[in-house]
Amino acid sequence: MRPLGKGDPQQIGPFRIIGLLGGGGMGRVYLGRAADGRSVAVKTARSELADDPGFRKRFAREVAAAQRVGGPFVAPVVDAAPHDEVPWMATEYVPGLPLSAAVQNAGPLPGPTVRLLTAGLLHALAAVHAHGLVHRDLKPSNILLTAGGPRVIDFGIAHSAADTALTVTGTTMGTPGFMAPEQLSMSGPGITGAADVFALGGVIVFAATGAGPYGSAEPQILMYRTVHEEPRLDGLPDGLREVAADCLAKEPARRPDLPALMARVGPAGPYGGDWLPYALIGELERLSERLGDPRTPAMGTAGAPFAPPPYEPQPQSPAPAHGTPPPNGPYGAPPYPAPYPPAATPAPPTLPLAPAAARPSRRRLLAALAGAGVAAGGGALAWTLRANAGDAAGNGTAGAPTPGGAATGGASGSAAAQLPKALRDAGVLTIGSDLAYPPMDFLTADRPTGLDIDLAEALGRELGIRVAFRNAAFDTLLTGLNSGRFALVMSALTDTKARQEGRGDGAVTGAGVDLVDYFRAGLQLVVRKGNPSGVHGPEDLPGLTVAVQRGTPAQDYVQQVNRQPTAKVAVVEVDSSAELYAALAAGRAVACLDDYPVAAHAQATRPGGDGLKLAGKQIDPVPYGIAVARSQPALRDAVRDALDRLIAGGEYRRILKRWNVEDGAVERAVVNGGQ
Repeated sequence: MRPLGKGDPQQIGPFRIIGLLGGGGMGRVYLGRAADGRSVAVKTARSELADDPGFRKRFAREVAAAQRVGGPFVAPVVDAAPHDEVPWMATEYVPGLPLSAAVQNAGPLPGPTVRLLTAGLLHALAAVHAHGLVHRDLKPSNILLTAGGPRVIDFGIAHSAADTALTVTGTTMGTPGFMAPEQLSMSGPGITGAADVFALGGVIVFAATGAGPYGSAEPQILMYRTVHEEPRLDGLPDGLREVAADCLAKEPARRPDLPALMARVGPAGPYGGDWLPYALIGELERLSERLGDPRTPAMGTAGAPFAPPPYEPQPQSPAPAHGTPPPNGPYGAPPYPAPYPPAATPAPPTLPLAPAAARPSRRRLLAALAGAGVAAGGGALAWTLRANAGDAAGNGTAGAPTPGGAATGGASGSAAAQLPKALRDAGVLTIGSDLAYPPMDFLTADRPTGLDIDLAEALGRELGIRVAFRNAAFDTLLTGLNSGRFALVMSALTDTKARQEGRGDGAVTGAGVDLVDYFRAGLQLVVRKGNPSGVHGPEDLPGLTVAVQRGTPAQDYVQQVNRQPTAKVAVVEVDSSAELYAALAAGRAVACLDDYPVAAHAQATRPGGDGLKLAGKQIDPVPYGIAVARSQPALRDAVRDALDRLIAGGEYRRILKRWNVEDGAVERAVVNGGQ
C-alpha cells in the first residue's frame, strides 16, 4: 500500500480512503474503511471510461450481477455507485498477497499449495460462471493469497470494459500469456467460460514454476506463441502437469469443464496454518499489522474444506509479475525472522528418510564439467542474470594470499561500521537461500535451519544486525541478489570463476558476484562400519560395487573412473538419498558416493547412521561462497572480516562441529577463491 497523493480522494461514498493499493487499465484501487471498521477495496474508473454513457450502463449491469456472486473464493461487492461522476465499486478486502508478487518474492509454490490454490480457483470460477459472467482476465495479479485460501478479484470488470477498449484502442481485453486463443480473435458473447479455464491452466504453470506457460516476451510474441506453440510445462509436478495441459488446449471444446476439473483436483481446503509456505505466512501477518486489520485468521488453525453449492455450467511472470511494486526497502521485506535466539540453537535435526521432492544436488555435473575443463557448480550450468547498474567492484582489500585463491582481508576494526547505510537503517540483513539442502540449509517444522543459518546468525551478531532468510528457487538466487531482493545469498553456492564473472556457457549473462568462501565440499565415500572391503579412497574402487544417486556428481564421477583403462567399477544406481544408504546397508554395494556434507550428516543423524563410516578424505573439494553483489564492496568486506573473526574466535569451528562437517572448514575468509 502506498500513501495518498495530492490528486487522490479522501472519501469515496461512505468509505474513508486511507491508501492506494494499486492501479491498472480500469483506473485506481484504494483501501477504504467503512464506519464499522471493515476494510474495502474501492475501484474507480478512468476518466475516459467514465465519460462513456455506454460504459456506465454496462458497468451498472455488471455490478448488479457481481453483487449476486458469493462464496469464500471471490471478493464480493459491498457497495457501488456506477452513476457517480467517477464510477466506483467497493469489494470486501481481506489482507492478501497477489500471486504474482508472492511467486516473484518467494519463488514457485510447492505442489500441495498449488493444488489447494487450483481447487479454490475452480470454485471461484464456478461462482462467477453461475451468474452469467466470464472473468476474462484471470492472471496471477488478479488472485490474492489469503490466510483463508485464494480469492479472485475484479471478476466481470474486464467483460464490461471490453467493447469500450476495442473502440478506443483496437485491441482485445486480457493479458497476453494468459488469454485464450479465441480471445485474440473475438469478443463479446463469443467468449465463454472455457477462456477462464485456459487462463487457469496458465496460472497453474506460473504458480508451480514461476513462469507463464509461454515464457516471457513482448505481448505480440506471447500472442503468437499462444496460438501456434505448445505451452511450456517442464517443472510441473505429476498430476498438475496433466491438468494444466488439458486446460491449455487450443480449442475451447477440448478443455475440461469445471466439474470435471474439481473431481480431478480434489477438495478446496482445508486452508489453515500450513496451506502456504512459511515465508508467505509471515508476509500476510505483517501486511495485516500494517493495515491495522485484525481479521486475518490465526495461521495455525486449519479451516474446514469448502462445501460448494450445486454447480450449473453455462453455455485468463516476468509477464505475470508486471505491475508488481518492488519489495519494501533496498533488499526487500524479509519473510523469515531470526529462527532462534543465539543461546537456544537446537541440535541438528534428523535427515528425512524420504523427502517429498528431493532437489538435485547443487554440484550436479561438476565433476564431469571439471574433467572437460569447464567451470560450473551450485546446481546451475547457465545463469541468466540481470545486469547491475553499479560498477563492478574489485576483489577486496589485500591481505594474506591463500593457495589457489584471491587475497583475503585482515581484521579491519568494526565490521558493523563497514555496513552500507541502507542496511544499517533497515536493521536487517536479508539472505536468499534455497532451503532444501540438509545439512547446509533446509526447513524443519517450517523454520529455516542448518549450517548456513547458524553461521549467518553468528555473522549477524558480529555485524550488529538481524538476519532474515528468504526462501527462493536456487536458480533465481543470483538474479534476486543483483536486483536487490537479497543483500546476500547463502545457499551452499559453489564459487567458480564463471559465477564471479557472470558467465554461463562462455557468454556474459550478468553482472557477476563476489563470493566470500566459508566452506569446502567435495564427494565423499561412505562404507559400512569396520570397512570390510578396505575402501580408503577412489583408487580402491576398481573391481568393487559402488552405489550412486542418478543425476548427481557422484554418478558422473564414477562414469569418469570407468572411462579409464583400468578395472571397472560396478555401479548400483538409485533415485533417492534414502535408497542410496539402504543399498549400502543391505550389502548391495560395498560403498556409496555422496556430497560430503550430506554424507557426514547422514552418518551422524540418519537411523542406522552409527553403522556408517566416512572412508578417506573428500574427493575434489571446492569452495562454497557467500554471494555479494559486485556493487557492494563495503558489505563484502564487512562479511569477510566478520567471518575471519568467527574463525579466529572458535565460533566457526563450533558451528561446523554442531553439524558434523568439521572437514569442510576453511582456515580464513577468502574472496573469490574458486577456479
